Amino acid sequence: MTLTRRVSKLEEALSPTQLVLRWLAEAHSFGDIDPYVASLLAKDPPAAPLDRLAREAVHGARTTMPGKRSELVDAAVRSALRETVFRFELVLRINVTTHELLDREALIDVALSAQVALVSNKDKPGPKDEEWLGQLRDLLLSRVDELHSAGEARTLVEERYIDGHGALFPDLAAAWTKQIRSTELMAAMTVRLAELDGVAPPPDLDHEPREQEVSIRSRRRRRLKADVVATALGDRVSIRSRRRRRLKALLACDQARGLRVSIRSRRRRRLKAGCAPCPDWSATATFQSAADDVVG
Repeated sequence: MTLTRRVSKLEEALSPTQLVLRWLAEAHSFGDIDPYVASLLAKDPPAAPLDRLAREAVHGARTTMPGKRSELVDAAVRSALRETVFRFELVLRINVTTHELLDREALIDVALSAQVALVSNKDKPGPKDEEWLGQLRDLLLSRVDELHSAGEARTLVEERYIDGHGALFPDLAAAWTKQIRSTELMAAMTVRLAELDGVAPPPDLDHEPREQEVSIRSRRRRRLKADVVATALGDRVSIRSRRRRRLKALLACDQARGLRVSIRSRRRRRLKAGCAPCPDWSATATFQSAADDVVG
């Protein structure tokens, strides 16, 4: 067996995670997402990476189950497609979320740095200025904590779903590191300015984090992680909800239709027996009650 055939055999046995990681390595070689998308659009016809990943996932799932029953093979194909598409969407969502966070953080840094400069350049700062400087310092410290929580949440997602590999494009990862350093530097400078102006230090600088604070930060990381994963799942939850509502409505119609047939049968039997027919309102009320019970 030649080397090419061996490589092709190995590629056929790749798992959904390995397929996405191989695509991610190819995409990261462009440095940023913009040149990568431009390279896809430059092809004739334009190449869609998700289509290629889906075909490879289907082929791999079928290859790993030779001679199995068709229902087992179909279940494996659906599972491979679901895992592949989810991880692909997850990587894209991580990059989009990080890009949006960096854009917002840059605007926040400009606004806060201007406020700090206005307060610190006064010759005789008053009590209100000192209070405002303390609030700016606390806000900057909270921004540092927010950035670190977002990074830790991203790391948790990467470890669970893509074997710990970084999802960020290299240029975006460098911008993330630069932003954290910039925010930390601004926060440290503001803390020092507050000390020189005699502002009371924040309560969490002179002691180890308490158990309650650690729990809050852990919940924050879990929430950020859940936000990224839920967004990557897209509208699956809403689609399933709509599907359940449709099934309930169909079930209500089927039960109501059967109930109407039963009412008509009883009416025909009563007429044959010489009894008075049931009034129409009873059938309508029973039909509505049954539909309400099922849908509710």
